[in-house]
Amino acid sequence: MTETRPGGRRHDLDALRVMSFGTLIIYHTSLIYGTKPWLLNAAEGSRLIDLISIGSHPWRMSLLFFISGLITTSLLKRKSIAQLRSERTRQLLLPFVLGILFVVPPQMYFSNPDAFSEVSYLEFCMLYLVSGAPLGHMWFLAYLWIYAFLWLLVLPSISRYLPKISTCFASSLQGAYLYLIPILFLAAIRLFLYPIFGETLIIATDIYSHVLYFSMFAAGALLMDEPRFWQEIDRQRWRSLGLSAISLLIITTIVVSVPREQWPDAIVTSMRILRSIFQWGSIIALLAFAARIANKPNRVVTYLNKSVLTYYVVHQTVIVIIGYYVAQAGMLNMHSFLPIAVAVTATCLVIGELQKFTMRYLKAMATKIATSLRIGAKPSSSGATS
Repeated sequence: MTETRPGGRRHDLDALRVMSFGTLIIYHTSLIYGTKPWLLNAAEGSRLIDLISIGSHPWRMSLLFFISGLITTSLLKRKSIAQLRSERTRQLLLPFVLGILFVVPPQMYFSNPDAFSEVSYLEFCMLYLVSGAPLGHMWFLAYLWIYAFLWLLVLPSISRYLPKISTCFASSLQGAYLYLIPILFLAAIRLFLYPIFGETLIIATDIYSHVLYFSMFAAGALLMDEPRFWQEIDRQRWRSLGLSAISLLIITTIVVSVPREQWPDAIVTSMRILRSIFQWGSIIALLAFAARIANKPNRVVTYLNKSVLTYYVVHQTVIVIIGYYVAQAGMLNMHSFLPIAVAVTATCLVIGELQKFTMRYLKAMATKIATSLRIGAKPSSSGATS
């Protein structure tokens, strides 16, 4: 089991972060071949492929926000709130802006090129910006920056007026309450908020997502340094895995047996509760087993962790563009699933290396220029007089 040590790096969190982002390539590629409308769809969708989404979507983004909260608290051991706020702004807002301007437009264009056949790509980009520039998958960066900013804003007040909130929260998540409290919360927002607001991924209207994801972020931030929580999830790791597996089996059985449009209200309600059980059970199981299995440095994880945000920014656009040309060749069928996923992964790796090379080059140039300016600014001794 991983111990929480002040200033110590949590290699298990690095591994979970890489794994969660990595599953996005499989997840978004699977949407091409599933039955739900997406940016790009194969001629025939498969309900079996839908199981990839069903088995990963409920927990993946929630886990990423939970991990982000954990890492935020960890970083505050060696950085001030002002430093961390500045760092998060630089790390998240710059990729967000560049993504909105340069990464999202191509996926919008290639997902429906016939609709824009009479305009150039440059004209399309202008129309995209004028229309309000939809966030696409960049919503994650925007939401994460907002949550980090809000948390760092209220943290001094929490520390002053509620100094024991983390300990009390960890103490409440013991025994059956480790599952009961979070699952009741997740089920409540699914049953009462989701039917009203849906999941819009538009900042101003995405009430359900904000309640869900900010709660996950805050929970992670509060529990990072609470040994009782980590000891409890380790103790109940097999129970969490069993809960996750059983709830997923029931969900899968219903999805395969009954088409979604034929679900009565009772099944819809049951499925929202089951997804909440599956979501929390999976998160706890992943955290607990990662703490045991991935608690040492790993070269692959270390390498991928340095570029994982770059992979996130570009992956969906790469999927759509590759999928578009595969469709143009008449090969967008189930046989192309694995080749597209492999091609996207390879492309993301290349783009990540190019990004690291570019950053190293720019940093070296900046250092060289700064050094030249310092040397040029020194007064010359040849013209000195006594």
